[in-house]
Amino acid sequence: MRVLAVHGSPRVGGNTESLVAEVLRGAEVSGADTTCHRLNDITISPCQGCDACKTTKRCRVDDDMQELYDAVLEADALVIGTPIYFWGPSAQTKVFLDRLYALDTEGVRERLSRKHVLLVCAFADDDLRTADNAVNMLRSGSAWFDMVFHQPLLAVASARGEVKGQADTMDRAYRAGLHLAKAVASEMRGA
Repeated sequence: MRVLAVHGSPRVGGNTESLVAEVLRGAEVSGADTTCHRLNDITISPCQGCDACKTTKRCRVDDDMQELYDAVLEADALVIGTPIYFWGPSAQTKVFLDRLYALDTEGVRERLSRKHVLLVCAFADDDLRTADNAVNMLRSGSAWFDMVFHQPLLAVASARGEVKGQADTMDRAYRAGLHLAKAVASEMRGA
């Protein structure tokens, strides 16, 4: 079972990165092979809206997203981590999500069906509705691709690395990883 994580925080050692790492630790304990990509460290250009992917079944933009397409298609589950900036996902996360448009083609789209998706968000506002735009964006996209959308992991933390001192939040992240991997394994056994 393969779990692919991407996170769009520009902060090394920040709250989003820490939460995603803990989710992956839980998934690994449940037997998953995990991979994580820091979106800030790779080059992904914005979608050009050219629709070339609709005929070629591959995005024409030659950048690091090409490798991520293969990883997404090969994964059994996706963990998408983002800080919330201005009530939405970070720019790094948004450009990754926008570029998934290239997978919405006949013969490719079907390979996303039943993949599991977990959204991890860190933000500084005590109002959990601050993450609603990101949650709804990913929930809608997951439904479109017939993916299994898990309960998002939302964490209130502001200072870099603050979440590491929140034992309950880190435990929730670990348990989310356990649950994600167990759900994927259960579905694989039932297939």
